[in-house]
Amino acid sequence: MWLRTLRLESFRNYERLDLEFEHGLNFLFGPNGSGKTSILEAMSYLAVARSLRGSSDVEVARWGAPGFGVGGEVVDGEASRSIVLRFARGRPKDVTVDGEHLVTLSELVGHLRVAWFSPEDTWITKGGPEARRRLVDMTLCQIEPRYLAALLNYRRALKQRNESLLNWAPDDESDRVVEAWTDRLLEYGSEVIASRVALLPRLSEAVGRFHVAVAGADSLSLGYKSTVGLGDAVGSDAVRNRFGEAIERVAGEERRRGFTLVGPHRDDLEVKLDGRLLRTFGSQGQHRTAAIALKLGEAAVLDAEGRGVVVLLDDVLSELDEGRARGLVELAGDLGQAFLTSSRAVPEMVGEGSAHACFLVDGGEVTRQ
Repeated sequence: MWLRTLRLESFRNYERLDLEFEHGLNFLFGPNGSGKTSILEAMSYLAVARSLRGSSDVEVARWGAPGFGVGGEVVDGEASRSIVLRFARGRPKDVTVDGEHLVTLSELVGHLRVAWFSPEDTWITKGGPEARRRLVDMTLCQIEPRYLAALLNYRRALKQRNESLLNWAPDDESDRVVEAWTDRLLEYGSEVIASRVALLPRLSEAVGRFHVAVAGADSLSLGYKSTVGLGDAVGSDAVRNRFGEAIERVAGEERRRGFTLVGPHRDDLEVKLDGRLLRTFGSQGQHRTAAIALKLGEAAVLDAEGRGVVVLLDDVLSELDEGRARGLVELAGDLGQAFLTSSRAVPEMVGEGSAHACFLVDGGEVTRQ
């Protein structure tokens, strides 16, 4: 799948914008602050109905505008579909696919698969576990609709269980409430953990392969560190048993502290460089190349079925030497459709005969070169 067209209304610094892209490489170049990243951000709304920059919907709306709109045509094999998302202050977002209104925003996920790298993504490897969990969850949500449902249900159960633990009193009624939410927590949490563990071999292989191509011979690998203590457990049933045992071990401590101590919300994705935890010793350059490899690995997993993936690489070339930058461009192009932002035009990095387009972005206007 790939994005053929993009339409914006009152989005960031764009009053109106209509663009048509190539199936291969698309370069967006221009001065810093000109609106290149905003175009990638708009694509993320078509994929997951929110900003992958972490911005709120109100922040995304053009200054003074009551809301914004994003639309695009997605090509998937021989078929195509039109996606339109609209946001108005004080009202829920509205999404249509081929004119049909979606009942929930989660129904949009999977219609357009994207993998986005931004300069801030070095925090994936050097920051806390939340960003690494988000990478795995975003990958799984785009390829397994059932996973998204399990994750959302787990989060609801976790919130209710934490409230019941916070209000717990030493009586039978409090225990019954905690146990009821514990059952839901185990049901959905075991599915979340089992899916993450099953994904890791594929993701780790792809990440390691791309890291060699981008960074050289250093070996990058991934592992799943669970607070549940999985051992050799495989599948949601076996994971549920281990999860239940872990909950029993910390039951007293949870009641004293008032929140859930074990589960997928506290797990981590370990990133190792030559067998050592990258988070504890890696240089800025090592973190950057590892983060790029993680995002390319994510894209490869999303494209595992051969349906294509849209790779969004924001300001990724500035700190790479010419050889590695050229190699990265080739890798991104091989994965499917790719968008790369830069302060300068870089068509010389495109292989002869490759489909590509260059767009000059400046002052809220975009011109194809």
